[in-house]
Amino acid sequence: MISKTLSQPALDMIQKYLNLPFADKNVSCPYFNNRRSQVRGALRVLIGKGTPQDIADEAIIFSMKEKIDLEQLSDEELKKYLVDHNLGSDCSGFVYHVLNAELETTHKKSLRHILHFPHAKNIIRKLLIKLRPVENCGVSTLAHEKNSSKIELQNIQPGDLIIILNAGPQQDYNHVMIIKKIEYEHTLPKIIHYTHSFQYPRDGKYGHGIKQEKIEIIDVQKNLLEQNWNEGQMREYGKNAQSIKIQRLK
Repeated sequence: MISKTLSQPALDMIQKYLNLPFADKNVSCPYFNNRRSQVRGALRVLIGKGTPQDIADEAIIFSMKEKIDLEQLSDEELKKYLVDHNLGSDCSGFVYHVLNAELETTHKKSLRHILHFPHAKNIIRKLLIKLRPVENCGVSTLAHEKNSSKIELQNIQPGDLIIILNAGPQQDYNHVMIIKKIEYEHTLPKIIHYTHSFQYPRDGKYGHGIKQEKIEIIDVQKNLLEQNWNEGQMREYGKNAQSIKIQRLK
């Protein structure tokens, strides 16, 4: 099989989330979403939108205030420390920084310069978004027709997004995953490798975060949910949503 991947800087960004920049540690980034805490106007790292370095730096600041030596913590203890201090990334925050690394490499542009925020209606809101684009970029922003367009399965490429809208028991959750790598067989996609930030109930309090999974394409003429997902729970999550689609940034 031949394969295509994201650019090396984008792959490096994913790897930094999988192994946060703490010296001599191997700790992956937890999942965190401020939906329940409803924190407003905070630093991006405190609302699930930080880079790996943001998260590590903020943990160090917390530890200095609390007089805790992070170097003395085991990997498991450090992961718990991050979760207990609400340090992690939500799905759109993670995808934003990976996409940004990809665009800066392939198009010499930052994501903030090409994203539209059509939900912003008044001048104050528009100004805040201009100053804080990462903090205001959610799944609905990435999914909006001004920012991305639908792609058929046979045309999928690294950097494309799998977007799930209106999922969960109340159909009020959105989710986004980014395609990391595609393996092809006779020019058609055979295996999709994707990565995302998510928390399943089975993950417990501390086992969640950045995940790397794959989808085996059985028939490109069928929809995405009819393929063979390695991550069966995400497939079921998608089945219960109002929509699941592949979209490409414009």
